[in-house]
Amino acid sequence: MLPLNKLEMLKQGGYQVAVRGREVEIEFATPTLGDAASDPELGGERRRFVVKGVVEGDVVRLTEAYVEDQTGVRNRVNLRDLELWIDYINSL
Repeated sequence: MLPLNKLEMLKQGGYQVAVRGREVEIEFATPTLGDAASDPELGGERRRFVVKGVVEGDVVRLTEAYVEDQTGVRNRVNLRDLELWIDYINSL
């Protein structure tokens, strides 16, 4: 779970955050593989990292996460794999 008040901090950190009613979508565009490796020959494809959740009181309960490539193919991310990220956000 993420505290609802942390969503604004995510926006300041380069994330896109959309809240529609009780539904929350957090999105981050990854650097290209070439940018990340400082080698443009490795490719220019960007991916979207998306985390979805539902507002429950003053927290967001995460319900789904995935990485989406430029063709729209989605690869599910296990929510347990986000625990370090959640701990980091909670520490802000």
